[in-house]
Amino acid sequence: MHKTLISKAQLELIAIEEIRSFPGCEYASSVEVEYQPDRSSDTNWALHVTAREGADLERIHYATKTASDRLKRRYNLRTS
Repeated sequence: MHKTLISKAQLELIAIEEIRSFPGCEYASSVEVEYQPDRSSDTNWALHVTAREGADLERIHYATKTASDRLKRRYNLRTS
């Protein structure tokens, strides 16, 4: 399956919107996409999420993992 190349800024915006759409994840404050080649999953990035005080960290972790898995099937990071 062909993946769409996307900029870091675009991927961060899509990821934070998807994570915040999960119930209980409104306190996710930012997402950083890190370039990180991973041959096992055929992708080249990883997500890191920052949450505000009072956040349900287990719920945000679940949402981040789920969103990351979904997005990794669709997007690869544009490196140039």
